[in-house]
Amino acid sequence: MTSNAQILSDLKIIRQENQPLELLTTYKGVPFVCKAWIENLEGDVARLKVDDPAILCLDYGNQTRVLGSDYFEPAVARLGKMDLANSIIELTDFTYIGTKLGERMIVRVEPGERIQVLVINEDLETGAELADISMSGIGVRMQEKAHHLALRPGAAVVLDFQLPEVHIQTSGTVLSLLKSENTIRLSIRFAQDFQQRASVFHYLIDRRAEIERELREIYSATRQTILPAS
Repeated sequence: MTSNAQILSDLKIIRQENQPLELLTTYKGVPFVCKAWIENLEGDVARLKVDDPAILCLDYGNQTRVLGSDYFEPAVARLGKMDLANSIIELTDFTYIGTKLGERMIVRVEPGERIQVLVINEDLETGAELADISMSGIGVRMQEKAHHLALRPGAAVVLDFQLPEVHIQTSGTVLSLLKSENTIRLSIRFAQDFQQRASVFHYLIDRRAEIERELREIYSATRQTILPAS
């Protein structure tokens, strides 16, 4: 894929002005924003310095989102080479990001342990596993053979599951369905009158802190492994 010419032009300006880019990455559902400085730009390959634990997140996916600045509209780029010892990455294939950036900024955490979710649709009860949770809803996974055709987008359901500090029971609406191998993932939005929103909020705060701590520990351990002893 060839990078957008306007984006490359903007990157040259950012480098000349010594302004940082902000890279949006995710780790276990949590969005992280880290600053990166362009060290070199050859063709459509940008070489950037990223001295931040969130650089590790770039290894989990093929793309990263490059947030806007005074000069730069939001874009998406493909990760090329990564030199973790020197905190250097290369990005290429820059294209404009589109309209769904806001959706990726929502804190949507993956649980630290397996959490069972009971999805109830009228007289039908289906067991599932919590994939992630946000203030607006949850994602659940279930075996394809356990999925019922009634659990389709638009279906009204009742959710019943246990977070570490609180039991959650609320209604919701199935937003989407995604098949993957032998499993099905449902995205479900909480009802607007969800009474336990504060409890979910506290869980998100605690779980996000755990994820951030885990990422810092992995980053520190990795750096110690690859850097020569002084």
